[in-house]
Amino acid sequence: MVRREASALVWDAHTKLMKDSISLAFQYEPLPHPPLELPDFPALPPADSTDLAQQALGITSSDRAGFRYRLEMVIESIEPDYVKRDIDPEASREKWISKNAELIGEKILILTIKDWLILALDESVPNADRWYLASSVLIGLALNSSKIARDGCFHLFSSIVVARPPGNWPINKVTGPFHMEWNDNQTTDFIEEIAHPTGTLAANAILDILSMNENSANSILPYWLENLALGPHVSSVLSVPNRIESAISHARGDGLAVLIRAGIQSFSNDSERSREILSAAVLHEDIFGRRTVASNLSRIESDDPKFALELMKKLLVNLDSDTRILATTYLGGLSRSDIISFTEFAKLVIESGDERMVQRLVESGIRYYLSVDSKDSGNLIPALWVSSNLSARSQLSGLLLELGRINPDSLTAISKSILEIDSEAHNELFKRISMRSQSIGKII
Repeated sequence: MVRREASALVWDAHTKLMKDSISLAFQYEPLPHPPLELPDFPALPPADSTDLAQQALGITSSDRAGFRYRLEMVIESIEPDYVKRDIDPEASREKWISKNAELIGEKILILTIKDWLILALDESVPNADRWYLASSVLIGLALNSSKIARDGCFHLFSSIVVARPPGNWPINKVTGPFHMEWNDNQTTDFIEEIAHPTGTLAANAILDILSMNENSANSILPYWLENLALGPHVSSVLSVPNRIESAISHARGDGLAVLIRAGIQSFSNDSERSREILSAAVLHEDIFGRRTVASNLSRIESDDPKFALELMKKLLVNLDSDTRILATTYLGGLSRSDIISFTEFAKLVIESGDERMVQRLVESGIRYYLSVDSKDSGNLIPALWVSSNLSARSQLSGLLLELGRINPDSLTAISKSILEIDSEAHNELFKRISMRSQSIGKII
């Protein structure tokens, strides 16, 4: 068991965070109305944050046994191994708890919200008082924007959407052969929980509040929207594509990247809005937005190949070098799915004069290109060799050596073209090939 001194620190951190969360939530009042209530006993919203905080403190103070139980649950789940292995584990645990009192207190508060929501969302006897306690603390924690709240409160938010007590079920569930319960005789691979009408109202109110706070709008809301974007029904009733599009112009860094992933995930539900989101991301002043789109071009292609090519064309001329490199990487996959488009965009990369882009092109797509078109019908290789740096030429010479064994005539034609463009580049080609194979070097 935890000794009194450490648990007292956790208690203080827990109650302070609870009161601060309620106070913060009231800055964005009114609080959402309960999804469930008894017809004969309509819910009465709390008058102010002070009264609600006192009510919350009174309930938790009278349930010290519940607090100790939650404390032990949290400790058991996150206690480091070095504490358990210590020669004096009780003293080590006391020290560790004292040092991490705020973190443990927040996790306990999330468990408390869960218990309150179980009562508030009980269809038989919904408890409106517990609803206002749970929703205000949940909103306050989300506004406070900690990673713990981001990851630990979403399943509580999900329970509000469907107006059901929190459990071990998600809003959306994807099944497949990687799951033990998958049945290949079933035709439905996607199972989505249906949102409750009044739960939707409450959930929309919470998302509106999070969008009004700069911290939560960039560190909590994007992650929740990404989780919500998968299901067509929930995405629609919570206006997820609209929220993503609205939030993306103000987002920065990791939050922006997550919103873009959410936009991609929304493709199957609202393809037109997803295209608008991604088009805006390509023009976003934050480089994280452009890089995220560039690194997800293959994913976008699976939903809309033509649109992926439009985005890549813009990204290949972006001012940010890393964005251009990421877009060039996508060409490797394109060489396997659309050799004509690959050839077209490979020429743009070669003409750019960017050695890093040219090197990435050699690394990612040229081997497959030559395997399906040993004659180099697109006439890529001569200009590619001339534009390549030493590292890229080293790899490309190995590919040309293989080409010489398979199609000597093609290598001879490529060699002549290189000579016409740059004699020094041709001399280096001859040296590199001859060092590896004198017989193939003779045909250059």
